[in-house]
Amino acid sequence: MENSVNFTKPKLVESDKKSGWYVYFRYNKRLKRYKLGINRIKDIAERRKEGRALARVLHEKLKNGWNPFGEVKATNKNMLFTEAMDFGLEKKKKYVAKKTYSGYSGTVSFTKEAIEKLSLNYLVVHEVKRVHIKTIFEKAQILNNWSNKSYNKNLNYLSAVLDELLEWDILEYNPVHKIKRLPEEESTANETASDSQHKEIKTKLSSDHPYFFNFIKTLYHTGIRPKEILSIQLHMIDLNSSEIRLPPKITKSGTKKRNVTINKHLWELLSSMDLSMYPKDFYLFGSYRESGRGNVGKFIDFIPGPTKIKRDTATKRWKKIVKDGLSIDVNMYSYKHKGGDDKLKAGVDLDSIRNQYGHSETKMTERYAKEIKGIYKKDIIDKSPEF
Repeated sequence: MENSVNFTKPKLVESDKKSGWYVYFRYNKRLKRYKLGINRIKDIAERRKEGRALARVLHEKLKNGWNPFGEVKATNKNMLFTEAMDFGLEKKKKYVAKKTYSGYSGTVSFTKEAIEKLSLNYLVVHEVKRVHIKTIFEKAQILNNWSNKSYNKNLNYLSAVLDELLEWDILEYNPVHKIKRLPEEESTANETASDSQHKEIKTKLSSDHPYFFNFIKTLYHTGIRPKEILSIQLHMIDLNSSEIRLPPKITKSGTKKRNVTINKHLWELLSSMDLSMYPKDFYLFGSYRESGRGNVGKFIDFIPGPTKIKRDTATKRWKKIVKDGLSIDVNMYSYKHKGGDDKLKAGVDLDSIRNQYGHSETKMTERYAKEIKGIYKKDIIDKSPEF
Protein backbone atom coordinates (compact mmCIF):
# COMPACT_ATOMS: atom_id res chain seq x y z
CA MET A 1 0.00 0.00 0.00
CA GLU A 2 1.14 3.55 -0.64
CA ASN A 3 1.68 5.88 2.37
CA SER A 4 -0.84 3.82 4.39
CA VAL A 5 -3.69 4.83 2.09
CA ASN A 6 -6.29 2.37 0.86
CA PHE A 7 -5.23 1.80 -2.75
CA THR A 8 -2.40 0.21 -4.70
CA LYS A 9 -0.61 1.87 -7.59
CA PRO A 10 -2.36 1.12 -10.92
CA LYS A 11 -0.39 -1.15 -13.25
CA LEU A 12 -0.74 -2.11 -16.91
CA VAL A 13 -1.20 -5.80 -17.70
CA GLU A 14 -0.29 -6.80 -21.27
CA SER A 15 -2.44 -9.90 -21.44
CA ASP A 16 -2.56 -12.13 -24.53
CA LYS A 17 -5.89 -13.58 -23.41
CA LYS A 18 -9.22 -12.79 -25.01
CA SER A 19 -9.95 -10.23 -22.29
CA GLY A 20 -7.10 -8.09 -23.63
CA TRP A 21 -4.88 -5.54 -21.93
CA TYR A 22 -6.05 -3.66 -18.84
CA VAL A 23 -4.94 -1.46 -15.97
CA TYR A 24 -5.64 -2.79 -12.48
CA PHE A 25 -5.34 -1.72 -8.85
CA ARG A 26 -6.94 -2.52 -5.50
CA TYR A 27 -9.07 -0.12 -3.51
CA ASN A 28 -9.91 -1.20 0.04
CA LYS A 29 -8.70 -4.65 -1.04
CA ARG A 30 -11.25 -4.72 -3.87
CA LEU A 31 -9.90 -5.33 -7.36
CA LYS A 32 -10.70 -2.80 -10.07
CA ARG A 33 -9.83 -3.05 -13.79
CA TYR A 34 -10.02 -0.47 -16.59
CA LYS A 35 -9.57 -0.86 -20.35
CA LEU A 36 -11.16 2.33 -21.71
CA GLY A 37 -10.55 1.46 -25.35
CA ILE A 38 -6.80 0.71 -25.22
CA ASN A 39 -7.34 -2.67 -26.93
CA ARG A 40 -8.66 -0.91 -30.02
CA ILE A 41 -5.16 0.45 -30.66
CA LYS A 42 -3.50 -2.00 -33.09
CA ASP A 43 0.06 -0.75 -32.83
CA ILE A 44 1.57 -2.48 -29.76
CA ALA A 45 4.01 0.31 -28.91
CA GLU A 46 1.22 2.91 -29.11
CA ARG A 47 -1.11 0.72 -27.06
CA ARG A 48 1.58 0.34 -24.39
CA LYS A 49 2.06 4.11 -24.33
CA GLU A 50 -1.69 4.76 -23.94
CA GLY A 51 -2.04 2.02 -21.31
CA ARG A 52 0.72 3.51 -19.16
CA ALA A 53 -0.81 6.95 -19.59
CA LEU A 54 -4.14 5.57 -18.37
CA ALA A 55 -2.38 4.07 -15.33
CA ARG A 56 -0.84 7.45 -14.49
CA VAL A 57 -4.19 9.21 -14.82
CA LEU A 58 -5.90 6.69 -12.56
CA HIS A 59 -3.08 7.03 -10.03
CA GLU A 60 -3.50 10.82 -9.91
CA LYS A 61 -7.24 10.42 -9.47
CA LEU A 62 -6.75 8.05 -6.55
CA LYS A 63 -4.24 10.38 -4.89
CA ASN A 64 -6.78 13.19 -5.17
CA GLY A 65 -9.45 11.29 -3.26
CA TRP A 66 -11.30 9.45 -6.01
CA ASN A 67 -13.37 6.47 -4.91
CA PRO A 68 -13.82 4.12 -7.93
CA PHE A 69 -16.68 2.33 -6.16
CA GLY A 70 -18.53 5.37 -4.94
CA GLU A 71 -20.03 8.64 -6.11
CA VAL A 72 -17.73 11.04 -7.89
CA LYS A 73 -16.80 13.91 -5.58
CA ALA A 74 -17.81 17.31 -6.87
CA THR A 75 -14.44 18.78 -5.80
CA ASN A 76 -12.39 16.23 -7.73
CA LYS A 77 -10.89 18.11 -10.68
CA ASN A 78 -8.98 15.00 -11.72
CA MET A 79 -12.03 12.96 -12.69
CA LEU A 80 -12.15 11.77 -16.27
CA PHE A 81 -13.99 13.97 -18.75
CA THR A 82 -16.55 11.20 -19.32
CA GLU A 83 -17.21 11.02 -15.58
CA ALA A 84 -17.48 14.79 -15.35
CA MET A 85 -20.14 14.84 -18.09
CA ASP A 86 -22.13 12.24 -16.16
CA PHE A 87 -21.82 14.37 -13.04
CA GLY A 88 -23.05 17.49 -14.85
CA LEU A 89 -25.88 15.55 -16.49
CA GLU A 90 -27.04 14.23 -13.12
CA LYS A 91 -27.12 17.75 -11.69
CA LYS A 92 -29.14 18.99 -14.68
CA LYS A 93 -31.72 16.27 -14.19
CA LYS A 94 -33.04 17.91 -11.04
CA TYR A 95 -34.43 21.03 -12.67
CA VAL A 96 -34.94 20.57 -16.42
CA ALA A 97 -37.92 19.13 -18.26
CA LYS A 98 -37.88 15.44 -19.16
CA LYS A 99 -37.59 16.15 -22.89
CA THR A 100 -34.72 18.59 -22.33
CA TYR A 101 -32.90 16.09 -20.13
CA SER A 102 -33.31 13.47 -22.85
CA GLY A 103 -31.62 15.84 -25.31
CA TYR A 104 -28.73 16.47 -22.91
CA SER A 105 -28.38 12.74 -22.26
CA GLY A 106 -28.23 11.98 -25.98
CA THR A 107 -25.50 14.56 -26.49
CA VAL A 108 -23.41 13.08 -23.68
CA SER A 109 -23.78 9.63 -25.28
CA PHE A 110 -22.70 10.96 -28.71
CA THR A 111 -19.74 12.72 -27.10
CA LYS A 112 -18.65 9.58 -25.24
CA GLU A 113 -18.85 7.55 -28.45
CA ALA A 114 -16.58 10.03 -30.24
CA ILE A 115 -14.18 10.09 -27.26
CA GLU A 116 -13.87 6.32 -27.41
CA LYS A 117 -13.26 6.31 -31.16
CA LEU A 118 -10.51 8.90 -30.67
CA SER A 119 -8.97 6.92 -27.77
CA LEU A 120 -9.38 9.91 -25.45
CA ASN A 121 -11.06 7.91 -22.68
CA TYR A 122 -8.40 8.89 -20.16
CA LEU A 123 -8.73 12.63 -20.79
CA VAL A 124 -8.95 14.40 -17.42
CA VAL A 125 -11.61 17.08 -17.11
CA HIS A 126 -9.37 19.95 -15.99
CA GLU A 127 -7.14 19.36 -19.04
CA VAL A 128 -9.99 19.71 -21.56
CA LYS A 129 -9.44 22.59 -23.99
CA ARG A 130 -11.41 23.95 -26.92
CA VAL A 131 -9.25 21.92 -29.29
CA HIS A 132 -10.41 18.72 -27.57
CA ILE A 133 -14.08 19.68 -27.89
CA LYS A 134 -13.67 20.66 -31.56
CA THR A 135 -11.85 17.40 -32.32
CA ILE A 136 -14.45 15.33 -30.48
CA PHE A 137 -17.36 17.06 -32.21
CA GLU A 138 -15.81 16.77 -35.65
CA LYS A 139 -15.68 13.03 -35.01
CA ALA A 140 -19.25 12.96 -33.63
CA GLN A 141 -20.53 14.80 -36.70
CA ILE A 142 -18.98 12.16 -38.96
CA LEU A 143 -20.19 9.23 -36.85
CA ASN A 144 -23.78 10.51 -36.69
CA ASN A 145 -23.99 12.28 -40.05
CA TRP A 146 -25.05 15.50 -38.33
CA SER A 147 -26.20 18.52 -40.26
CA ASN A 148 -24.72 21.83 -39.18
CA LYS A 149 -27.92 22.48 -37.24
CA SER A 150 -27.60 19.18 -35.36
CA TYR A 151 -23.92 19.90 -34.68
CA ASN A 152 -24.80 23.28 -33.17
CA LYS A 153 -27.70 21.90 -31.15
CA ASN A 154 -25.53 19.19 -29.58
CA LEU A 155 -22.73 21.65 -28.93
CA ASN A 156 -25.19 23.90 -27.07
CA TYR A 157 -26.46 20.94 -25.06
CA LEU A 158 -22.92 19.97 -24.07
CA SER A 159 -22.21 23.56 -23.06
CA ALA A 160 -25.25 23.48 -20.75
CA VAL A 161 -24.03 20.26 -19.13
CA LEU A 162 -20.51 21.65 -18.63
CA ASP A 163 -21.94 24.81 -17.06
CA GLU A 164 -22.84 22.62 -14.10
CA LEU A 165 -19.13 21.87 -13.63
CA LEU A 166 -18.50 25.61 -13.27
CA GLU A 167 -21.11 25.76 -10.54
CA TRP A 168 -19.34 22.98 -8.65
CA ASP A 169 -15.82 24.43 -9.17
CA ILE A 170 -14.72 21.42 -11.20
CA LEU A 171 -13.95 23.68 -14.18
CA GLU A 172 -12.75 27.28 -14.14
CA TYR A 173 -14.15 28.00 -17.60
CA ASN A 174 -16.42 26.25 -20.08
CA PRO A 175 -14.32 25.08 -23.08
CA VAL A 176 -17.41 25.10 -25.32
CA HIS A 177 -18.32 28.78 -24.82
CA LYS A 178 -16.19 30.40 -27.52
CA ILE A 179 -16.37 27.68 -30.15
CA LYS A 180 -17.90 29.10 -33.34
CA ARG A 181 -21.17 27.49 -34.40
CA LEU A 182 -21.48 26.20 -37.94
CA PRO A 183 -23.57 28.15 -40.47
CA GLU A 184 -27.15 26.92 -40.78
CA GLU A 185 -29.71 27.22 -43.52
CA GLU A 186 -32.89 28.91 -42.32
CA SER A 187 -35.39 26.25 -41.33
CA THR A 188 -38.62 25.88 -43.28
CA ALA A 189 -40.01 23.20 -40.97
CA ASN A 190 -42.74 25.46 -39.60
CA GLU A 191 -43.56 27.68 -42.55
CA THR A 192 -46.93 29.30 -41.94
CA ALA A 193 -49.99 28.74 -44.11
CA SER A 194 -50.61 31.08 -47.02
CA ASP A 195 -53.76 33.22 -46.92
CA SER A 196 -55.62 30.78 -49.18
CA GLN A 197 -54.42 27.74 -47.19
CA HIS A 198 -55.38 29.41 -43.92
CA LYS A 199 -58.86 30.11 -45.24
CA GLU A 200 -59.26 26.49 -46.33
CA ILE A 201 -58.03 25.15 -42.97
CA LYS A 202 -60.27 27.54 -41.06
CA THR A 203 -63.34 26.57 -43.08
CA LYS A 204 -62.73 22.84 -42.65
CA LEU A 205 -62.06 22.96 -38.92
CA SER A 206 -64.88 25.36 -38.04
CA SER A 207 -67.49 23.32 -39.92
CA ASP A 208 -66.43 19.73 -39.25
CA HIS A 209 -64.17 19.84 -36.16
CA PRO A 210 -65.31 22.79 -33.99
CA TYR A 211 -63.74 21.57 -30.70
CA PHE A 212 -60.36 20.94 -32.29
CA PHE A 213 -60.73 24.32 -34.01
CA ASN A 214 -60.98 25.96 -30.57
CA PHE A 215 -57.71 24.29 -29.60
CA ILE A 216 -55.94 25.63 -32.73
CA LYS A 217 -57.34 29.12 -32.13
CA THR A 218 -55.94 29.02 -28.58
CA LEU A 219 -52.52 28.05 -29.96
CA TYR A 220 -52.72 30.97 -32.41
CA HIS A 221 -53.83 33.58 -29.89
CA THR A 222 -51.61 32.64 -26.93
CA GLY A 223 -48.39 31.26 -28.39
CA ILE A 224 -48.56 28.56 -25.71
CA ARG A 225 -47.00 25.27 -26.84
CA PRO A 226 -49.52 22.54 -27.74
CA LYS A 227 -48.33 20.27 -24.93
CA GLU A 228 -48.79 23.09 -22.41
CA ILE A 229 -52.26 23.95 -23.74
CA LEU A 230 -53.33 20.35 -23.19
CA SER A 231 -52.14 20.65 -19.56
CA ILE A 232 -54.26 23.74 -18.81
CA GLN A 233 -56.85 23.07 -16.10
CA LEU A 234 -59.80 25.36 -15.54
CA HIS A 235 -58.49 26.76 -12.26
CA MET A 236 -55.57 28.26 -14.22
CA ILE A 237 -57.94 30.47 -16.26
CA ASP A 238 -58.99 33.85 -14.86
CA LEU A 239 -61.38 35.59 -17.24
CA ASN A 240 -61.81 38.52 -14.84
CA SER A 241 -58.15 39.48 -15.16
CA SER A 242 -57.85 38.10 -18.71
CA GLU A 243 -55.00 35.74 -17.83
CA ILE A 244 -54.05 32.09 -18.09
CA ARG A 245 -51.66 31.28 -15.25
CA LEU A 246 -49.36 28.41 -16.10
CA PRO A 247 -47.63 26.81 -13.09
CA PRO A 248 -43.93 25.82 -13.40
CA LYS A 249 -44.72 22.11 -13.69
CA ILE A 250 -46.33 22.51 -17.13
CA THR A 251 -43.99 25.11 -18.66
CA LYS A 252 -41.01 24.22 -20.83
CA SER A 253 -38.44 25.23 -18.20
CA GLY A 254 -40.24 23.35 -15.44
CA THR A 255 -39.05 26.01 -12.97
CA LYS A 256 -40.84 29.25 -13.88
CA LYS A 257 -44.53 30.15 -13.82
CA ARG A 258 -45.90 32.04 -16.80
CA ASN A 259 -48.89 34.36 -17.11
CA VAL A 260 -50.38 34.58 -20.60
CA THR A 261 -52.74 37.36 -21.64
CA ILE A 262 -56.19 36.45 -22.94
CA ASN A 263 -56.99 38.82 -25.82
CA LYS A 264 -60.56 39.87 -26.60
CA HIS A 265 -61.01 37.20 -29.29
CA LEU A 266 -59.88 34.38 -27.00
CA TRP A 267 -61.92 35.87 -24.13
CA GLU A 268 -65.06 35.57 -26.25
CA LEU A 269 -64.18 31.98 -27.16
CA LEU A 270 -63.54 30.92 -23.55
CA SER A 271 -66.64 32.73 -22.30
CA SER A 272 -68.78 30.86 -24.84
CA MET A 273 -67.56 27.54 -23.40
CA ASP A 274 -69.38 28.13 -20.04
CA LEU A 275 -66.33 26.96 -18.09
CA SER A 276 -67.98 27.72 -14.72
CA MET A 277 -70.22 24.67 -15.27
CA TYR A 278 -67.31 22.26 -14.85
CA PRO A 279 -65.08 21.21 -11.92
CA LYS A 280 -61.95 23.35 -11.59
CA ASP A 281 -59.62 20.37 -12.07
CA PHE A 282 -61.05 19.60 -15.54
CA TYR A 283 -58.74 20.17 -18.49
CA LEU A 284 -59.66 22.98 -20.87
CA PHE A 285 -59.14 20.68 -23.85
CA GLY A 286 -59.66 17.22 -22.40
CA SER A 287 -61.94 14.26 -22.86
CA TYR A 288 -63.99 11.70 -20.94
CA ARG A 289 -61.85 8.76 -21.94
CA GLU A 290 -60.85 6.26 -19.27
CA SER A 291 -57.95 3.85 -19.46
CA GLY A 292 -59.12 0.47 -20.74
CA ARG A 293 -62.67 1.71 -21.43
CA GLY A 294 -62.23 4.03 -24.40
CA ASN A 295 -64.58 7.00 -24.40
CA VAL A 296 -67.40 7.35 -21.90
CA GLY A 297 -70.46 8.67 -23.69
CA LYS A 298 -70.17 10.34 -27.08
CA PHE A 299 -66.85 10.08 -28.88
CA ILE A 300 -65.78 13.69 -28.55
CA ASP A 301 -62.64 15.31 -27.22
CA PHE A 302 -60.89 18.69 -27.04
CA ILE A 303 -63.68 19.70 -24.67
CA PRO A 304 -63.58 20.47 -20.93
CA GLY A 305 -63.09 17.05 -19.38
CA PRO A 306 -61.40 15.07 -16.57
CA THR A 307 -58.91 13.22 -18.80
CA LYS A 308 -55.78 14.84 -20.21
CA ILE A 309 -55.20 14.45 -23.96
CA LYS A 310 -51.75 13.47 -25.21
CA ARG A 311 -49.74 15.82 -27.43
CA ASP A 312 -49.50 13.06 -30.03
CA THR A 313 -53.29 12.94 -30.29
CA ALA A 314 -53.36 16.56 -31.46
CA THR A 315 -50.55 15.97 -33.95
CA LYS A 316 -52.32 12.94 -35.44
CA ARG A 317 -55.62 14.81 -35.61
CA TRP A 318 -53.96 17.66 -37.52
CA LYS A 319 -52.26 15.25 -39.91
CA LYS A 320 -55.51 13.43 -40.66
CA ILE A 321 -57.57 16.59 -41.25
CA VAL A 322 -55.07 19.03 -42.76
CA LYS A 323 -52.02 17.26 -44.15
CA ASP A 324 -53.82 14.18 -45.48
CA GLY A 325 -57.38 15.45 -45.83
CA LEU A 326 -56.67 18.87 -47.34
CA SER A 327 -53.21 18.00 -48.77
CA ILE A 328 -51.76 21.12 -47.12
CA ASP A 329 -48.20 20.51 -45.93
CA VAL A 330 -48.24 22.86 -42.94
CA ASN A 331 -47.38 21.81 -39.38
CA MET A 332 -49.83 22.42 -36.54
CA TYR A 333 -47.05 24.13 -34.57
CA SER A 334 -46.79 26.76 -37.32
CA TYR A 335 -49.92 28.43 -35.93
CA LYS A 336 -47.80 29.55 -32.98
CA HIS A 337 -45.57 31.26 -35.58
CA LYS A 338 -48.55 32.62 -37.51
CA GLY A 339 -49.94 34.14 -34.34
CA GLY A 340 -46.69 36.06 -33.90
CA ASP A 341 -46.59 37.10 -37.57
CA ASP A 342 -50.15 38.39 -37.58
CA LYS A 343 -49.70 40.29 -34.32
CA LEU A 344 -46.66 42.06 -35.75
CA LYS A 345 -48.50 43.00 -38.92
CA ALA A 346 -51.38 44.32 -36.79
CA GLY A 347 -48.94 46.63 -34.98
CA VAL A 348 -48.34 44.70 -31.72
CA ASP A 349 -44.91 45.56 -30.28
CA LEU A 350 -42.27 42.82 -30.61
CA ASP A 351 -41.48 43.00 -26.89
CA SER A 352 -45.17 42.45 -26.07
CA ILE A 353 -45.09 39.29 -28.20
CA ARG A 354 -41.87 38.21 -26.48
CA ASN A 355 -43.58 38.51 -23.10
CA GLN A 356 -46.67 36.64 -24.34
CA TYR A 357 -44.54 33.79 -25.71
CA GLY A 358 -42.47 33.53 -22.53
CA HIS A 359 -39.16 34.22 -24.27
CA SER A 360 -36.24 35.59 -22.28
CA GLU A 361 -34.74 37.34 -25.32
CA THR A 362 -36.26 39.16 -28.28
CA LYS A 363 -34.04 37.13 -30.63
CA MET A 364 -35.96 33.99 -29.65
CA THR A 365 -39.23 35.69 -30.58
CA GLU A 366 -37.83 36.72 -33.95
CA ARG A 367 -37.39 33.06 -34.85
CA TYR A 368 -41.13 32.53 -34.39
CA ALA A 369 -42.37 35.79 -35.86
CA LYS A 370 -41.02 35.26 -39.37
CA GLU A 371 -42.59 38.46 -40.70
CA ILE A 372 -40.12 40.48 -38.63
CA LYS A 373 -37.69 40.83 -41.54
CA GLY A 374 -40.43 42.24 -43.72
CA ILE A 375 -41.44 44.68 -40.97
CA TYR A 376 -37.84 45.82 -40.57
CA LYS A 377 -37.50 46.23 -44.34
CA LYS A 378 -40.70 48.29 -44.57
CA ASP A 379 -39.50 50.49 -41.70
CA ILE A 380 -36.23 51.17 -43.55
CA ILE A 381 -38.05 51.99 -46.79
CA ASP A 382 -40.80 54.13 -45.27
CA LYS A 383 -39.19 55.77 -42.26
CA SER A 384 -35.57 56.51 -43.21
CA PRO A 385 -34.88 60.29 -43.10
CA GLU A 386 -33.51 62.30 -46.00
CA PHE A 387 -29.76 63.02 -46.09
